[in-house]
Amino acid sequence: MSDRQVPVYVDTRRIFQQEAVMGGFVELERLPRFRQSLVSDEAEIQVELRFSEGDSGYREIHGHLQARVYVACQRCLEPMAIELADQLSLALVKDDEQASRLKPELDPWICPEIKLVLADLIEEQLILSLPIVAAHEEGHCQADTGAAELTADTGEGIEEDVKENPFAILEQLKKSD
Repeated sequence: MSDRQVPVYVDTRRIFQQEAVMGGFVELERLPRFRQSLVSDEAEIQVELRFSEGDSGYREIHGHLQARVYVACQRCLEPMAIELADQLSLALVKDDEQASRLKPELDPWICPEIKLVLADLIEEQLILSLPIVAAHEEGHCQADTGAAELTADTGEGIEEDVKENPFAILEQLKKSD
């Protein structure tokens, strides 16, 4: 990947005609919605994009992104670093009607204008690649307080709901035969 910053926007008439390849980093300040999901402004976001006139008849963007960001562990709420990686296969369309006609392997990106804002596209892909629930690995979480050991050793700590088994009577009848 490159140590150059990805431009703010590209001209869709030129970039696809030139079949350009671009790579670089994106500053977190340009991704406000994605930034809200993070607990730290420390982030490394790299992207590589290839623009082409695809076989489908649409202008296509293929590439990948990688990021190292900090999110809150959902068990202990402490910061934790995660690695994100995603492959992109997008087609530029003008409206939902065109999007409905795309091949299944292409995701639509609605862009009715000549100007394509790259940060919006990258931000959306980053949001989609976030894990639903982020948590430290087993044994590395601050929430591992030993409550399970307390219950196993003393029988105290966590109360269990004991529900009567509806088939217990049948089991007793079977044993009595």
